Amino acid sequence: MKLKIHAIAGVVAFLTILTFWTSTIVVELFASYETVAAVKSMILRGLFILIPAIAIAGGSGMSLGGKRTDAKAVAKKKRMPFIAANGLLILVPAAFYLASKATAGEFDTGFYLVQGLELIAGATNLVLMGLNIRDGLTMTGRIGGHKEGVESKTVKPVIEERDGGPLVAKNLDRLLDADGEPLDTKSIVALCRCGASKRKPYCDGSHNDIGFDSSLSEDRSPDELKAYEGKDITVHYNRLLCSHAGECGKHLKSVFDPSRKPWIDPDAGQVDEIISTVRICPSGALSYSLHGNSPQHEIEGEAGISIEKDGPYRVIGIPLASSHTAEGMCADKYVLCRCGASRNKPFCDGTHHDIK
Repeated sequence: MKLKIHAIAGVVAFLTILTFWTSTIVVELFASYETVAAVKSMILRGLFILIPAIAIAGGSGMSLGGKRTDAKAVAKKKRMPFIAANGLLILVPAAFYLASKATAGEFDTGFYLVQGLELIAGATNLVLMGLNIRDGLTMTGRIGGHKEGVESKTVKPVIEERDGGPLVAKNLDRLLDADGEPLDTKSIVALCRCGASKRKPYCDGSHNDIGFDSSLSEDRSPDELKAYEGKDITVHYNRLLCSHAGECGKHLKSVFDPSRKPWIDPDAGQVDEIISTVRICPSGALSYSLHGNSPQHEIEGEAGISIEKDGPYRVIGIPLASSHTAEGMCADKYVLCRCGASRNKPFCDGTHHDIK
């Protein structure tokens, strides 16, 4: 929620200043003194939108930045004081002065000197805020962040398992907390999977203190891809991968009902409904095939890792460099244990619900 508030406030502030700036240029070049006075009065009233927007964007931005030390976060935090100072020390006083002079019909040298200063300060803030918006979109993975025509040197991300230790994410661009807000991502990030770290989601070495065991459990679910055949579509399911999020039952109870046997009935729903349900399955335990073709997955969302509240890591578009794979596993969609208690490590099996 904080990320959305920050984004909305930033865009509102940017568009408000842009409106002030462009309307000033237009009326000064083409309109009468009466129109100039009307625009100055409008800008003065618009400060009731601009000042709160800048304050909210700056405050929420500093809070989101926290102790982040990555280059884009640092750059955004450095620009924010300049944006605030420009707004409060130049744009606001200038707006009051110019509105007063315009209302009195005093379009003298002083008016145009302050008008020029206001335009320069406004243009400066538009540039700084535009850069912050660009960097914010890059940090959340909405844009690539590299200049067109320049070959990207970004190394593809990967997740590695450390035996008896954390999950190590390399070259990770997108790590979201349970509220969908971005967390710090460096070139190498060690993520806790023993459940004991005091710095969750980051590893603090607690796995050594508790003797965390990441080896395969004897009561591990069998690695078996089962096929549930229907007239028009076949649904495939591997229990070893299932995090038991229950999305399939919530979305299409007629087809996916754990209270019956067999629990999957492909003929109880439409083909497009089943494919849509496979798409929202976070673990990749579900896949489908049509007309005897190979099983296929559906992937939804941007590449990265998102953290489920009091639950596992949901991964999209990042390969898992591990010897622990599963039949029919989707390399671009799976769910990893974060509580340390799953029987199906490294995959989540829903045990976090049991141990609370």
